[in-house]
Amino acid sequence: MNSQLIVTLYPNAFGMGYVICETPKELINYGVARIRPLTKDKYIKRLYSFIKQYRPTLIILRDYDDTDNKISKRVITTIDAFKEEATKLDIPVYSYSRNQIKETFKQFGNSSKYGISKTIVSWYPELKRRMPDLRKNTKAEHYQMGVFDAFALMLTHHYLD
Repeated sequence: MNSQLIVTLYPNAFGMGYVICETPKELINYGVARIRPLTKDKYIKRLYSFIKQYRPTLIILRDYDDTDNKISKRVITTIDAFKEEATKLDIPVYSYSRNQIKETFKQFGNSSKYGISKTIVSWYPELKRRMPDLRKNTKAEHYQMGVFDAFALMLTHHYLD
């Protein structure tokens, strides 16, 4: 089997969470890329820096065509732009919805964002220091949640593929 290098991108209100790996056990890099201003051009510039640095064989993105769609128009535009750029560069793109992520993690006992994050920390103890507290409805989502969203997306791909 040929080695793949996978870039998983999860745009959000802060920029985007990302995971770069060969397999779920072979992590290369991960984090939250802060993007300011939050414009399509800035996101595309960051995408190209990931492509130039890592030369991925595939890109994993969030899909937004399901019923659990709480996603801004800016993020939709960004995801569409990523797909368009990947197509131009002949890099395959896989997309998974929040529902697919929830269904994948439901079998491990968690389908909420916080529960999924706890499951991910149990598999990747190095992420424990990034683990946000349980969010109250009155609070904004924690900055580090982007890392967990990207990990959940990457793990869903490996589970479903």
